[in-house]
Amino acid sequence: MPLAAETKKLTKRERTRRKLLTATRDLIYEKGIEQVAILDITTAAGLAAGSFYNYFDNKPAIVQAIIEDFQAVFESHLAETRKALKDPAMRISVTLKYYFEQAQSNEAWRSFIINAGLSDEQIIVQSRRQCTEDILAGQRGGRFKTENAAITQSLITGMATHVGLEIQRGHLPRAATVETVRHVLRMLGLPDIAAKAFAEAPLPKITGPRRSDLPEDPSIPFRLARDRRRMQRASDTAVSAAS
Repeated sequence: MPLAAETKKLTKRERTRRKLLTATRDLIYEKGIEQVAILDITTAAGLAAGSFYNYFDNKPAIVQAIIEDFQAVFESHLAETRKALKDPAMRISVTLKYYFEQAQSNEAWRSFIINAGLSDEQIIVQSRRQCTEDILAGQRGGRFKTENAAITQSLITGMATHVGLEIQRGHLPRAATVETVRHVLRMLGLPDIAAKAFAEAPLPKITGPRRSDLPEDPSIPFRLARDRRRMQRASDTAVSAAS
């Protein structure tokens, strides 16, 4: 959906919140969370100094909201592929592997969590809601043999989070993701030979979000993000023309 159309549907409060999120994210990209004061955020968003606290308690709260925005963007990139996967086991396998790959390699995400001081604490994984939906779909079709979807989801999310963070910390190799997917599928009731085959299958080509894909707001006075987006688009066009 074009940003202009999306903005029209937002209430005034939602538009103000979006300005704060966008300004904070771009300031973190520019100079890191430690150098960003709340006054910097409201100034960059073109808002009154005290308006921040009408929406967020502190900087960690707004950073968490930005991470939730990232989650939505990653989900949108993966949605088309997931829709085409009718086998719940394949859907879970591809989804897990996609998030593992993006968590380690996606420049927009990696730059943000590094500049936000969260590289040892924060990982991007499939949402709990979506994971539960996948488990329930597998249960209904008889593909998964698990009695409690909530407990299974918690185990899967916990395992993916732990392994992803251990890779970021340098405690595990990236290859650990394959074994993790295999164990998840075995936990869901697949025989080991099938779980191994799904885990080792190459990930389909799926795009990951770039900074130019992140939610923006053209009405805020802070122009760093839009300037970078224009430069990136120009660079991408030049590369495409050359090839």
